Amino acid sequence: MKFQTYKGSWTDLRNQPELVEVDFHFGSSQGGGGYREHMAEIHEKVLSALSSAQEAGERFVLFTHGKSTSGPGRVTARSVVRGIMRSPAATQFIVRAQCVQHESAFLAKIRSQRD
Repeated sequence: MKFQTYKGSWTDLRNQPELVEVDFHFGSSQGGGGYREHMAEIHEKVLSALSSAQEAGERFVLFTHGKSTSGPGRVTARSVVRGIMRSPAATQFIVRAQCVQHESAFLAKIRSQRD
């Protein structure tokens, strides 16, 4: 399933009702540990945000991850977020057809617990 794409300003994606924003623009100065640990932390934060938003009845989660600066095979916050959104781990939390992919952000449409 392909995500919707949006080419305008990522800040326009903030105009959704019942939105939670998760900002990954914190650079390498956050916390200790190495690069792999940092990416693992992002992975856990994404899944936790999706689960928490669903439990709270939120409709959207906006992940602001910035543009990718990596080359092929490199892992970034952007690639971690997008990888999770394509993975089976996100299926219970999101409605893929209503998610929006932007070069600097990802808007996840949260699946209602009633669905």
